[in-house]
Amino acid sequence: MRAITARISSKYQIVIPKPVREALDLQPQDTVLFLVDGDTVFLRPQPASFTETLRGLHKEIWPDPDAWLEEERASWG
Repeated sequence: MRAITARISSKYQIVIPKPVREALDLQPQDTVLFLVDGDTVFLRPQPASFTETLRGLHKEIWPDPDAWLEEERASWG
């Protein structure tokens, strides 16, 4: 992990340092997300589609969701 600094202007603006832009592959007009967790802030590029970004997340927990669903439905009746 590296520490990279940027100064806040009188208008509360910052320039994203080049190493950060390169690491996140940021381009002009991109939108970024500030994810705030207490006093920790994460800067991430906003995905074009949140649905596509989250697709398959935690698939190791439910490797076969259809089988789970059928088992659950079978327990109802």
